[in-house]
Amino acid sequence: MIVRRIVLIGLMISAAGAVAETAAEYNAQGVEHYNAKEWAAAIEAFGKAYELASDNATVRHNLCNAYQSAANDLIKAMDFDGAAELLEHAIRIAPENPSPLLQLAGCYLRLDMISDAVFRIEEALEIAPDNVAAHDYLGDAYYKANDLRAALKEWEWVQKADPGRPGLKEKLEKAQREQTVERNYLKTRRRHFEASFAPGTTHRDLSKVLQILDQAYMDIGYQFGRVYPPNTILVVVYTAEDFSEATQLSEHVGAVYDGKIRVPLEDKSGQVIDDAELERRLRHEYVHVVVRHIANDNVPWWLNEGLAETFSRDLTEQHKAYLRKARDDGALLPLRQLAQTQLGKLSPSALGLAYCQAHATVHWLRERYGQRTLNLLLSSLAEGVEAEEALRFRYRRTYEMLDKELAKSLEK
Repeated sequence: MIVRRIVLIGLMISAAGAVAETAAEYNAQGVEHYNAKEWAAAIEAFGKAYELASDNATVRHNLCNAYQSAANDLIKAMDFDGAAELLEHAIRIAPENPSPLLQLAGCYLRLDMISDAVFRIEEALEIAPDNVAAHDYLGDAYYKANDLRAALKEWEWVQKADPGRPGLKEKLEKAQREQTVERNYLKTRRRHFEASFAPGTTHRDLSKVLQILDQAYMDIGYQFGRVYPPNTILVVVYTAEDFSEATQLSEHVGAVYDGKIRVPLEDKSGQVIDDAELERRLRHEYVHVVVRHIANDNVPWWLNEGLAETFSRDLTEQHKAYLRKARDDGALLPLRQLAQTQLGKLSPSALGLAYCQAHATVHWLRERYGQRTLNLLLSSLAEGVEAEEALRFRYRRTYEMLDKELAKSLEK
């Protein structure tokens, strides 16, 4: 958390008396608005003080902080582009301050604009070479760029400087596992995808993976309202053993998207996964790419997984019979419970039920109201609206109402 202090006293301006009084007056107005969290009014008042006293450190400090606070609210609302625009103003006002540079880099990381993030982080490090947050962010950027060695170098520096930094231990362990597994992996690149793959992967198998993803990029993107992520999407193609070692996921997990699409080409017994199943897994994970591109992390688990299932497999009569039995046994899970990720929380059988429920719920919404309304629901989430509020706005339904609708829809 960044704590910003707004300065009221000590405003000494070496100008004519009337001008000095006006600048001080505008600064005082800005402080009042800032303390009331009226960012736009604070920016306007501090901006007028800055016009009259642009060389005054107090005025520049206050105006920079106001821009950063306004940007922070936009970040909470998932408006990273709007926040980035405000932070560019803050940087121009106070180029010697690393804080807005790092805040802007954080926006760029959320937007997957890795090169822009690295540029701003490096600027911050020129100002403050020992800034722990800057080195941590640089590690994040390198990790997103699939440069594990560089990411580990930064995070190991952070570990020495601040060993108890929240989240650092988990990031280090994950990157170290992946570096051990993927050290000798080869790489290839297509227009939209960059794939790392295990030595021994055949040209046919690798081409198959990339062809499936190329097709998913076009047709799934079209279904979501012509959404085509512009940045390169990272894919890692594993053996079964490497997939298990790198991800540490249970055996029933067939692929995963965690910022990279990770998929094995064989099952745990060493048998090559058939083409239809491989396509299902890849399409499922690619939906997660698109959903994250639209609404970042503000998507409930049931919707994210329900969309991925809907666009990767049909909801069959067998699925419906399975859900009917669960309903009759009182085993259906409340949708509200399925808002948060369920991996690691449920047993394999309960997790299978949760996936099937999520699939059936999204299928019902899509069949009754169409894909366009689902896209509008994602648009609301992209604006930072809470999930159930977005559901009420787009569908006039609460979670409990949707639970009842799903149970009713399962009748033969």
